[in-house]
Amino acid sequence: MFRVTLAHLCRDGLVVAPALFLCAGSAHAQRAAASVDVGAVALRYADTVNATAAALTPDLRIDWSQGTAEALGTISQFGGGGWSAQGNLSASLFTPKSRGFFGELTGSAGGSTHQDATRTGESLAHARIHFARSTGGVFVGGGGGTTWDGSGWRRVLLGEIGAWADFPVATTLLRVSPASVDDSAKYVDGQLSLTRTRERLDVSALAATRWGSRLPFDPTGTRTWASIAITAWATPVLGIVGAGGTYPVDPTQGFPGGRFVSLGIRLASGRRNAATSVESESRPTEVPGNPFPAADAFVAEARPQGAVLLRVHAPSATRVEINGDFTGWTPVDLGQAGGGWWTQTVSIAPGKYEMNLRINGGSWIVPPGLLELRDEFGGSAGLLVVE
Repeated sequence: MFRVTLAHLCRDGLVVAPALFLCAGSAHAQRAAASVDVGAVALRYADTVNATAAALTPDLRIDWSQGTAEALGTISQFGGGGWSAQGNLSASLFTPKSRGFFGELTGSAGGSTHQDATRTGESLAHARIHFARSTGGVFVGGGGGTTWDGSGWRRVLLGEIGAWADFPVATTLLRVSPASVDDSAKYVDGQLSLTRTRERLDVSALAATRWGSRLPFDPTGTRTWASIAITAWATPVLGIVGAGGTYPVDPTQGFPGGRFVSLGIRLASGRRNAATSVESESRPTEVPGNPFPAADAFVAEARPQGAVLLRVHAPSATRVEINGDFTGWTPVDLGQAGGGWWTQTVSIAPGKYEMNLRINGGSWIVPPGLLELRDEFGGSAGLLVVE
């Protein structure tokens, strides 16, 4: 019983939430991020049985202008003996945006294996249509697939409708997801999540409820759950992760519900760029359909009286920002200038400066064509030379 509980938690990112912070990419704006979490978790399954385990969770994510891919796994060793391993591969492709609309195709496959030779698995596919602006958006979609709960394959049908919005204090995501597992379960999950990202602290919270005519069997009778995860960063690559809360029955693979508390250490390939010495919001990676379009060109043109015109070519962007030591690392918005170009004129004296740019509220990246500078903490910034 313990093995499936921990597998469910790790798959949903509750024991040790996956580190999806992006590193500065190449001139082609491809970004890769990797992390490893090492921690311990205490579980109470169905309010009757207690268990503890040590968990190792590696995570790799790659983002590019029109897609994203992620590989996540967890190896667990239980205090009372026994082990389990689980993993998941997922990828999304986004269509070009037109008048705020774009499409998304998502596929995922994963499963678990355990010391007693039992296994679970699933293969799912989704399609979504999004309408997004720089501070919010809505989406609707559906999909399905098959799952294996250790005794047989079952058909799963899924629907989804939701909205997300950026606020000064946090980014919110509201999602309603109807689901059907063969003829045994038909239900709807409603979920509200909040994410707040600061210079040295990440906080995410979730509250959800389930209703329907054929609810999955739960011996506790619980129809609501909630959790919170906090990551405190000692350096841009080292953080302490704590989480706790409750989680529901997962009828697709037969995982039971319960309670958990976890604590761990995260090693990541650079959580923050050198530019993010001020507190700045970044869009959460769990928001569906939130691609970060590429900037394929950057130009700095000297103008009279110490002015410099900064130009970024990002045709698919809805918002472009820059920051650097010449702005005090305060983000500055660029304005649309036509033809996919975004511009801003700033006053900069001749010299050498460090700077980065951000597309659609994503991660700060080195502007294409600038020399990348790295610090001892794994952060990076572009070298801008003004003559």
